[in-house]
Amino acid sequence: MGCAAPDHEIDLASFNSTIDQRLIARYYQEEAFRYRQQADELDARGDLYERMFGPDSDWVSGARLLAQSYRFTADDRERLATEHLDAGRNPRSSASALRPQASSERTP
Repeated sequence: MGCAAPDHEIDLASFNSTIDQRLIARYYQEEAFRYRQQADELDARGDLYERMFGPDSDWVSGARLLAQSYRFTADDRERLATEHLDAGRNPRSSASALRPQASSERTP
């Protein structure tokens, strides 16, 4: 029959105690893992480009900058996962005490 749609959407930014924070944390952990895989693949590609075009090639620097960006994003997703796990352990804490400003979040 194809893919089933979820019963309801989950607000990934919510620290509401009625929402399963472990589920949100797992989502962010999986995202972090995928970003790290992409960064590793870009590192390998950068090494290949370096052998092909030399270390000063724009291809090399571009691959390495993108890998760095993916790692930064992975770190951010791991931070978010930890915050949601902490919120799930301590549901009485306010979201403002648990979470810094969302403006620090970046996606490549």
